[in-house]
Amino acid sequence: MVSFSSRSPRRDAALALGAVGAFFALAATPVFAEHSGVNPGWVQCRDADPEKRLAGCSQVIAAIAQESPHNQVAAYVNRAGAYQSKGDYAHALEDFGRALEIDPKSATVLVARGAAHHAKGDLDSAIADYERAIAEDKKAIAAFVARAAAWRSKGDKDKALVDLNEAVRLDKRHTPALLARGAIYHSAGDHARAISDYAAVIAREPKNAIALNGRGACRYAMAEYDKALADFNAALKIDNKYLSALVNRANAWRGKKDFARAKADYDQALILKPGMPAAKKGSEDMARLLASKSSGAPASADSAPAVEHDHN
Repeated sequence: MVSFSSRSPRRDAALALGAVGAFFALAATPVFAEHSGVNPGWVQCRDADPEKRLAGCSQVIAAIAQESPHNQVAAYVNRAGAYQSKGDYAHALEDFGRALEIDPKSATVLVARGAAHHAKGDLDSAIADYERAIAEDKKAIAAFVARAAAWRSKGDKDKALVDLNEAVRLDKRHTPALLARGAIYHSAGDHARAISDYAAVIAREPKNAIALNGRGACRYAMAEYDKALADFNAALKIDNKYLSALVNRANAWRGKKDFARAKADYDQALILKPGMPAAKKGSEDMARLLASKSSGAPASADSAPAVEHDHN
């Protein structure tokens, strides 16, 4: 879990990559496939396993002159993704650079390299690549969402919102853009707009646990605890190990003064992630309040804590 005040370049970069295709796509699977590749290394160069992909793509690259320009780009990008999934940004960036030497106008490769810069923590270089991608393709939604993530990491929510608004203008159903914009609205206290964005995602993807957790967090912040609980319950039904939703549900029970249920959720979170600060403190607070209640002592003052977030 990370709070809105705690940004993670690697997390934002992963979300930037999500804008290219699916979340964490580049680190898990190749971006490109070859067209009629004859090298036997292609079998592994397309593999989801980073080690196999490194070996296969390296075999293809050893005889790269035999491949079409598209295949050459594919080999370098696929190997770059494998390097990046291993945290080897230097080699990943080198391969992305070689791919761009072959196709310097590829918005997809520019966004992918930008995400590698982002994951490495070089936000300025990431933004430069995203801007180049947008210059090549004014409708490159992935580049707008990725640049928004970079602006967010730099603490510039206004610029991030401008990019996300453009992404949503280009595609009103774009899930990564709606989720990211909803989070910005929420962090600004504009819960109505945030709920609208989360609801748009849920209407299209009823099992999107991130959107359900986000909407629940907004409702929690508005002290609409029953509605918040419904959203957290729905998120946990989809993924019963969803830590953020579990702690948020504990907080909602706490807001309703149901300290026993709150403690049960905090304790479950600690089983899933021992030592988790928010869950540990919550469990200790609930134990103190329950003990005080059991002893017949006057009720101790308690205020529900801030929500937990795990998305940008």
